[in-house]
Amino acid sequence: MQLEKLAIRPYARLLTMLGDQLIKNERIALVELIKNAYDADASEVEVRFENFNDDMSYTLDSRIVVQDNGDGMELDTVRTQWMNPAAAGKHLDKKSGNDKTPNKGRIVQGEKGIGRFAVLKLGKHVTVTTRPKGAQFETNLVYDFTQFDDDFLFENDQQKEIFLDQIKIDCSQERPEIFAGMRHGTIIEIKNLKGSWNCGSVDKLARDIANLTDPISRITRRKFTDEFKVGIFCNGRSWSVELDSAEDLKSLVEDKPVLAIQGDFDAERNVYFFMIDPVRREISLQDPKITGLWVWRRQFPNISEGLSTELQFMCGSFSFQFYIFDFSRGIDGRYALTQKEKNLLKEHRIYLYRDNIRVYPYGDPDDDWLNVDVTRGTGRAGNFFSNDQIVGWIDITHKDNPNLRDKTSREGLIETDGAVDDLIFLVQTFLSYVKQYPYARHQERQRQRNTAKFVRDGVVAQHLLDMRMEFKKLGDENRVQQIEKMEKEYSREKSHLIQRTEMTEDLAGVGLSVEMASHDIMLLMGRAQEIVGCLARTARMTGDEKIREQTDMLVGVVQQIATGLRDVQLLFKSSRRRRKLLKVEPILDKIHNIYNAVLEQKSIAYRMNKIGSSPLTANATDGVIMQVLINLFDNASYWLETVDPVEREIQVTVDSEQGELIFSDSGPGVSPEDEAYIFEAFYSGKGQAGRGLGLYIARQLLERYEYRIAMAEGRKKVLQGANFVVNLVKEED
Repeated sequence: MQLEKLAIRPYARLLTMLGDQLIKNERIALVELIKNAYDADASEVEVRFENFNDDMSYTLDSRIVVQDNGDGMELDTVRTQWMNPAAAGKHLDKKSGNDKTPNKGRIVQGEKGIGRFAVLKLGKHVTVTTRPKGAQFETNLVYDFTQFDDDFLFENDQQKEIFLDQIKIDCSQERPEIFAGMRHGTIIEIKNLKGSWNCGSVDKLARDIANLTDPISRITRRKFTDEFKVGIFCNGRSWSVELDSAEDLKSLVEDKPVLAIQGDFDAERNVYFFMIDPVRREISLQDPKITGLWVWRRQFPNISEGLSTELQFMCGSFSFQFYIFDFSRGIDGRYALTQKEKNLLKEHRIYLYRDNIRVYPYGDPDDDWLNVDVTRGTGRAGNFFSNDQIVGWIDITHKDNPNLRDKTSREGLIETDGAVDDLIFLVQTFLSYVKQYPYARHQERQRQRNTAKFVRDGVVAQHLLDMRMEFKKLGDENRVQQIEKMEKEYSREKSHLIQRTEMTEDLAGVGLSVEMASHDIMLLMGRAQEIVGCLARTARMTGDEKIREQTDMLVGVVQQIATGLRDVQLLFKSSRRRRKLLKVEPILDKIHNIYNAVLEQKSIAYRMNKIGSSPLTANATDGVIMQVLINLFDNASYWLETVDPVEREIQVTVDSEQGELIFSDSGPGVSPEDEAYIFEAFYSGKGQAGRGLGLYIARQLLERYEYRIAMAEGRKKVLQGANFVVNLVKEED
């Protein structure tokens, strides 16, 4: 058998696949040519649309010219590199760390050598003229593909087998004409245009170019010293790059963001370092505020896996800057946004930049590359910002992020070892943390200001009073009486709404209480089914005395179920009206029994300490005391999951001498910046698992009976985590 070695000989239509089909649209093709100029150390680039119609549609005489003042190419470079795509030179330079341009020290963007085929997306006749600085000649390349059809299957209307090595490019050297004198650089002229252009697509190109080199250097304080200007000219006239919008956006990000955040993620230490207006902070991925987030628990449903200190993320370290705005209604003052400003923000997203050059299409208004909309739809929307209210960018580098590489199509990143998913997850996690904590504190302050303003101003009552006085001046007694009637009805309605609020507070905790009680009830029901099944089998097989024993056990189980149901009934509204002097310790034991299975499952140790010989009592209802304790047990069991299992502990101190109950756990505790907000409605760090009502309702219920709940201070802190004091002594006592 004779061995034959076959050479790979691609057809010429491969050019179409690499250029026309691989590049998404004409704008990206032009951006690729501009990136080539950036790699050539150009400081200025002109993109000229010549002989176009007024509506920017092209004619037979139209052409697109891209001209830069970069380094240009020697003839030998043209022969050995430009004409040999996918050469290994740039790739090897990047691997060796020698990937900077010689003059400006820029990180070279290209390495595949495919970008030059972007011209085939634009037209079929291409002339490249290039001259290095100080060279005596300029080099001309002419790609004339007008005799071929778009797929390189026909030549001069004759179908042929056309191979890539049969395509010849004219190359010549001449005395400088285009680059006369001291001028140098590269000019690419494209004729016999393809695709489509209009005023809208040129506008989008201008926006793409404006955001090409630095996320918002032209609109923020961020310094970007590497000068790289790109101008667009249509039929000799400069095309505006929406400078007015840029100035408006500059004012927005400098004056109106609720939060301005700048920071880094350290992949070696798994820590976010960041500044918020202008406090320097850091938070580790092991912090309970991170591991307690819904997005984290979705990624690591196995809690112990998420607590591992050896977590590795393949994306590498990165930097970020975010400007977060509040689109809520009723916002006034500094953070208030007009509809025009909201529309402007919606045109921008979170951009991604590698070595100061944008990675497309990340940041386009219709590109949800961080899966924000998807996650808000499948998770809990309140855990995440909307795409519209964030403007910012993420910076990566070739050096620190080797696994984050551009796709050949220049549309996004290649998935390598899950690196892209890791980057998205880490950004989602940080933004979720910001939403749950710093932003939640802003919302709480805003609610307090709005409420205080409404109450302080007495808006409705003042309006009614003004109307009554006005009609009184006019002598319209009929209207005066009508308004007086409205004032009385408003007062009654206000009282009714206050009662409704109290009822809502009562009912809000019932769901959690029923859930925990029903958990035990269902366990008992399962046991009852086992006993009944055993009883039936015994009856069929033997009929002996065991039937009576099994029946007795069944009766006991049913009694336990009835007891559990009676406990739940104590939480209902009708029972809460029956105030009486209660011993707190039996209620504490009852709630501990409800949670005992949960505590055992989570390896949480429980201990109760007593101080004083007399019982701790409260003049209240069973349901109120139960609900307060249920909330404390529920919070502790949730946050204790975020610490090492061997350290999980709950201690409850019943102190009848001081008339108080101290509830302590060994969890992460409450950070100082959250202490002012934990008793406010809807402030929660639990993400999907929390609604921010538990401690708020507990405080409201206790205050009705003139009792109090607060964070423990000083010597009353029993364990290192969260410590709460429930004081059951009225102030008058």
